[in-house]
This record gives sequence, structure tokens and C-alpha cells, in this order.
Amino acid sequence: MSNHGAAVYIDSPIPSAVRQVAPFYAQDVFSNEMTPLFMRRRPGTAFGLLPKQGVNGVHVTQVGGKVAKKLPVKRGGAVFYAFNGQGNLHTVANRSYKHILVLHGESNKRASARPAARLYDYICVAGDIAIDRYIDGGIFRRADVDEGRLIQVGDTFVQNLDGYRTDPEGGEAVLYAPTWEGFGGDINNYSSIGFDGLQIVARAMRIRGLSRVVIRPHPYLGMLKQGLIKQLVRDAVELSRSSQVVFDLSDANLAVAATVRLAMLTGAKNISIKDDIEPVALCMCDISAMEAICLKERLPHMIVSRGVKVPKRVEPFYARKAIKNLGEAPALLKSYLDEHEQIDDAHRAAAFSVSHPDLASPTGSVRFARLMQIISQNGFWG
Repeated sequence: MSNHGAAVYIDSPIPSAVRQVAPFYAQDVFSNEMTPLFMRRRPGTAFGLLPKQGVNGVHVTQVGGKVAKKLPVKRGGAVFYAFNGQGNLHTVANRSYKHILVLHGESNKRASARPAARLYDYICVAGDIAIDRYIDGGIFRRADVDEGRLIQVGDTFVQNLDGYRTDPEGGEAVLYAPTWEGFGGDINNYSSIGFDGLQIVARAMRIRGLSRVVIRPHPYLGMLKQGLIKQLVRDAVELSRSSQVVFDLSDANLAVAATVRLAMLTGAKNISIKDDIEPVALCMCDISAMEAICLKERLPHMIVSRGVKVPKRVEPFYARKAIKNLGEAPALLKSYLDEHEQIDDAHRAAAFSVSHPDLASPTGSVRFARLMQIISQNGFWG
């Protein structure tokens, strides 16, 4: 293998992890030529579960532990990490190139600000909310920001909402995007499934005068708690008695897809599979990367927060757009929908900011070129 100026590295036993990074290739921030993707060979990815042709146009080179410790990257080059996992420890130990944590979205989950971030040379953050998350957690200091270790990249590493058209006024559906159960037990479980998630969505549909919901499950849903898949489908079947339910299975795992299709085969009415662009008026999501996606796409959205504690910087926004329980849903929904543009504009300004104007360019390759220049000229490490 020839050496590259930069690369993306993933160490995960989950084949669909590549799907979390693929949008950044589609947006031309990364490319197969300039930033090839290397994935550590694990049982789940090596035994025929990762397509040989790659995922969503991204070419994947699987590597063993020996190559992972010395990736084919030029001295002084850069390796980008979309996951802050323990498996990266061996790779970041190689000091011949720089290591940059980008993650795969902007989220207010606890996992988005883990102490392990200190392992990397530089950390790409979306903006002030992410910076405060790291500082409030005692992971970085304000000096780390001022001296350039944390690089503000705006929505560069926030996915697009492909397959949908944002239409707050004329949209025909509400999008429901529940997250998965998360590693680390209940403290990291932000999913609204089983916590009145679809019931709250039904309230939103009535208030907006809509009778159609599109359900977009997280790719990892049910990986640790398979009962959540059954719960989601049960709730969807119940809602389908009064509304049209559409499942977006484009990123769903096999277990979710099979459970949905089984429900359809066994008599569930008014349930279908998404097969076209959906015009959506509103998104109901959990505390997850979907919040930032909606901000980027300018899609009105509310969060089913279950009253979970969030960083101080987002508390003013959550006071207007986060629903803790079914009882408070109607009043909050009406209040937010009346002023969603002003609320979201303020939220967007706090979420996204850039260290250089090029990092807000409409062209992904321009953003990447500037990021590489910032990294190469950054004097944080002397």
C-alpha cells in the first residue's frame, strides 16, 4: 500500500459503523482518493458482513493489528477518527503523523465529551456548545481552545438529511428519529422508545394537522437491548390504527428491518417502507446527533428529552424545545411552533462556529483543504 497524506480510521466490530462516516465522503469533505478509509478487521466485519464493494460508495480497506499501528500515511500526515473508541489506543501511539478526532456528528450525549479525547492531537468541534461540553467536563481548558487544539469546524462533520425535503409549511409528515440504547447502561440511554416517544409524536401530528409519520430508526437500535425493536414496532402498529406509518429502513440494521417486515406480513395495516423523497414539516428526535442535523437542514424539531440533564449551554434552548413527558407535550409543541425560527436561529448560532471562513464553504473539498492547512500550521504542540 502506498502512503497517503491523510486517512480515516475506524475500529469497530459493527459493519454499519462505515455508514456513519459515509455522508462525509458524499459531501466531499473526505474522498476515497485523498482520505482512504481503513477499518480494523474484527469478527463482525471480517466474516462476510462488510460488503467487498464498500458501503455507500466508500471503499473500505480492512487491516490487522500490525497495519493499524502503522497506517500507510506519510510522516507529518493526518489520521481522522470518527469514533472515540478504546481500539484507537494502538493507532494514536504512532507519533509519525497527527491524530484528529472528528466523531460522526454533534450531540449532547455524554459520550460526545469523553476524557479519552485527550489522546488525540487535535479535536474538531462544531462550535461553542461542544467547546463548553469539554470545558465543563474538565476534559480541556479554555487555553486549549485559544491555542488551537480544539478546531471549530461548524457543521462540517454533521450529516445531511438525505432522502428528505425540509418543508415546514407544506410538509406532509412528521419525522420521528429515535436513537439507540447506547453503551454503558441506562445513564447513556437517551432513547425515547418505551418512554412515550411515539405517543408524543402522535400529539405533534394532531397539533400540526398531519396524519403521516416517517420513523427513522438508529442503525444500532437493539444491538444491546433487542426488546426496544419490538417495542418500537408494537407502538408503530398501534399508531397505524389512526395514522399512516412509514419506516425508513435505509440505514436500519437487519433485525429492525426483519421485525418491521414481519409486522407487515402478519397483518399490520397502514404501515409501509419509505421508497421516495419525503417532504417533512417537523422532526421529533431524542438527545442525539439528529438535533444538529435538523439545525443544519433548517428543519423545525423538538427533542424527547425524558428530563435528562444536559449541558448548561443548551438549557435555554431545551426549555423551549425539549419535551420531558407526555403531559407537557401539547403546550410546549404549540409554543415552539409559534416561534421556531427565532429559537432555532439562536440554537444554530450557539451550535455552529468556525475557526476560518473556509470551514463554512459550501464545497466540502475546500473545507477539508483548509482543515489540513490549519492542522499542518498549528503550533499547539510546538
